[in-house]
Amino acid sequence: MKEQIRGAILIYSCHKHKDTRLKEFKLPNNEYAGWKVFYILGNPNIENDVLLGNKIMLKCEDSYIHVAKKVVMGIRFIYENYEVEEGVLRCGDDLIFNEASLINFLNKRDKEDYMGIVANNSPTVCMEENNFMPAYYLSHQEDLQNPLHGIPYTIQEMMRFNRVPKLKYAGGVVVYLSNKSCKTLVEHFDSIGWNIFQEVDPYGYPYIIEDIAVGFVLHQNNIFLTGYPLYIDREQDFAKHNMIPIALHTNKYKCNLVRKYKKIFLQNI
Repeated sequence: MKEQIRGAILIYSCHKHKDTRLKEFKLPNNEYAGWKVFYILGNPNIENDVLLGNKIMLKCEDSYIHVAKKVVMGIRFIYENYEVEEGVLRCGDDLIFNEASLINFLNKRDKEDYMGIVANNSPTVCMEENNFMPAYYLSHQEDLQNPLHGIPYTIQEMMRFNRVPKLKYAGGVVVYLSNKSCKTLVEHFDSIGWNIFQEVDPYGYPYIIEDIAVGFVLHQNNIFLTGYPLYIDREQDFAKHNMIPIALHTNKYKCNLVRKYKKIFLQNI
């Protein structure tokens, strides 16, 4: 019989950061208001997914371009092994959480199916050029040789992944997904054979950037974003909200708000 939980706080990371970010930004507790905390990493060379404490090692590539696959596989693991009442809070691995704000959000009873910070307010879905992933691999070419990353392309071949959908989606490091949204994502990735390199005409490559991929799949299934300030990483965001969001995105201390607001976020419960 599956253990019943209200939801899962799913923090995605990689082997590169397991001894740095996963230790430095680890949440103090393993459960908040009935929501269990899990950390996910990928290793395509293992036989099966495995739960080690609260770390889920997935039979999945551990690369940046595979984050969408890793996150949805993590969601699949949660639903295969737990009876989930509400949904999943998907988070990055370089956040300073305010635990009181986290609990307040988790206890909200009027959460929508898909919530997060609006990254693009496009009224329609179309294709646009986006060089984020090619630029990333031009400056991280060593990743192509990493056996845990499982990337079957040369740096020249990676340059073609510069077309993605343009649509309204939840950008960044904290996104809420209901049971309905999670089920939709898993079913969709099953239907494409978990192939994140698949091209979808006329939208380009919708699965290579995780937050765009999630928004694209949900939009195609008539699940639309509700904007909500789940985290901050810009001064203007902090100034305009009458609440302390769940988390401060440090971007591994590249964010200049960290020194200014870190103490506020650490005033936890």
